[in-house]
Amino acid sequence: MDNPLSKLLDFYKSRNFVRAEKEYLNIAKKIKPNHELLNLYGVILFELKKYDQAIAQLKKSIKINPNYHQGYNSLGNIFFKKNDFNAALEAYQKAIDIKFDYHETYHNKGNVYLKLRQIDKALENYNLSTKFNSNYLPSIKSKVDIYYNFKNHKLALEEIQNFLSLEPNNASMYHRKGDIFSEINNLDLALQSYEKAQKLNPDKPFLLGSIRLTKNKMCIWTDFFEMKKHIEDKIIKQEKVSPPYTVTTLCDSPKIQFECAKVWQNEYKLEHKKNFSFKKKVSKKIKLGYFSADFRVHAMGHLMIGMLELHDKSQFELYGFYFGPKIKSGDTLHNRIFKCFDKFIDISLMSDSEVLNLCRELEIDIAIDFMCHTGDYNRFNLFLEKLAPIQINFLGYPGTSGSNKLDYIVADKILIEPDEQKFYSEKIIYLPDTYQPNENDKKISNTLVKKETFGLPDGKFIFSCFNSHQKINPTIFDAWIYILNNTKNSVLWLLKDNKFSQDNLKLLIEKNGIDPNRLIFAENLKNEDHLQRIKFADLFLDTFPYNAHTTCSDALRVGVPVLTLKGNSFASRVAASLLNTIKLDELIVTNIEDYKKLAIKIYNEKSYLNEIKKKININKKDSNLFKTEIYTKNIERAYKKVHQNYLDGIKPQNLEL
Repeated sequence: MDNPLSKLLDFYKSRNFVRAEKEYLNIAKKIKPNHELLNLYGVILFELKKYDQAIAQLKKSIKINPNYHQGYNSLGNIFFKKNDFNAALEAYQKAIDIKFDYHETYHNKGNVYLKLRQIDKALENYNLSTKFNSNYLPSIKSKVDIYYNFKNHKLALEEIQNFLSLEPNNASMYHRKGDIFSEINNLDLALQSYEKAQKLNPDKPFLLGSIRLTKNKMCIWTDFFEMKKHIEDKIIKQEKVSPPYTVTTLCDSPKIQFECAKVWQNEYKLEHKKNFSFKKKVSKKIKLGYFSADFRVHAMGHLMIGMLELHDKSQFELYGFYFGPKIKSGDTLHNRIFKCFDKFIDISLMSDSEVLNLCRELEIDIAIDFMCHTGDYNRFNLFLEKLAPIQINFLGYPGTSGSNKLDYIVADKILIEPDEQKFYSEKIIYLPDTYQPNENDKKISNTLVKKETFGLPDGKFIFSCFNSHQKINPTIFDAWIYILNNTKNSVLWLLKDNKFSQDNLKLLIEKNGIDPNRLIFAENLKNEDHLQRIKFADLFLDTFPYNAHTTCSDALRVGVPVLTLKGNSFASRVAASLLNTIKLDELIVTNIEDYKKLAIKIYNEKSYLNEIKKKININKKDSNLFKTEIYTKNIERAYKKVHQNYLDGIKPQNLEL
């Protein structure tokens, strides 16, 4: 035999592990395997998922040569795969004791600590790996991922530059670079990075959606309709083109949003392939687990707080699972939310397995996902692993999860009509009023201010929209231009979002023959100050197809009418849901022409505007929009019903309260 290892190595390198195993057995009949050959056989068995056999061969290899560092490293890899982390760390350490500069093993140790969410130790080992081999890309990538996931943007960008200096044509790294710049609102650099990634890999999964969302944020619409159609066409073909949130801002189609969500949720890698078997139990209290990164000053925090505070603790036990950014000192909203829970647990540094085991030990009855496909700190994969026997998609994301692991979605009859239920993977909990919780009262600043404080002119009609600029698109902005052209004594008051959108919107309005000074941008303020200033608005012009959510209820709270265009999707019906609850259906239109006409009518007819404002103030008291006690009782009725159905062995079904 000239070279007994040649064929074996060829099969191994080509990843034909079945043939490689057969070739090894042929070789072993002819020669006595040495420690290196046994190690290779162990690795082949590992690739074939024959873990116990692999361990046996590697132990033989190490017995022949106790100083064989590669054997210990391979052994550690198998223990890691089996989730025997202590054994893996022990094996890796023995490899390092033999060869102190063994960079691959430091990397592997880092992987174990990352799995255990011991982030400092993971970084320590990745840094040792790159210390002994500064060109080792897997460790550099792992550092990028850690710094990105924990929002250390500066260090993440530094490691990305290290990576790209070694592999300059890596599209994935440019995509990640774009994500970071997007999060810190360096939108021009984000777009450059995304477009570089696209140049390197035009078909990179989900990249087109990232590009479109960034352009939306900047209000760059030159190719808006072309890209929108391209994204929709790819979604229908079930291609990986965009994250779900982007699609809710583009497409008013529950079918397209459903298809997109299904593709997206399939991307999550699950540690546990089999469903956990929950034991049914009857207890005095139902244990509710609320999961969010937004238990803090955040639009979601403002919506949920009243409901959380009013939960009936004699019937429910509340657990808060937090995985957001470090809470800022002085965050009084977080302090209020914290006090709502019987137990508040920061799971940011906990592994998925630890969180799953914790929830199962606590015997959470209903796990409520306050985020679904939103947020930079998302841990939707936990719900795919099944945290509790009942799981609910609630409030954070205006659409379906696309996963059958979420049993229910909280909605109302305006948001999801009967013939649209087929576009939701969840069964529908129909609340009697609106799906959106609100506080009875919110603190509103009583500091005396004038219009001029906010750059608003006296004697002008104030159209407003305080939605983020990614929700503005050319169709709705064209309608706003038409409205301004036909209401000469008016201004449009928008949120100051980013310098790019501000400049682009001013240019667009000027190109249409309108004085750009009629576009006024409002600084971000504390919620109590914001609620005070928006009283100066005469009419809130909603966006489409992603409506105002918290901004709509905020406007109605202080008596400002909201004109909305109701569409077909959950996101395009939220304002209609709120207006319907406060009995202001006359402010809901279903096409863009009626939207423009009604805005101009309200401008022209001061008596009509006053009548609407008067109606808001009366209906606020009579409707259930800001009656937190009623809302909380309704959602609790839903929780009790779905829990009882579970105990009775009834599969999830649509529920109307």
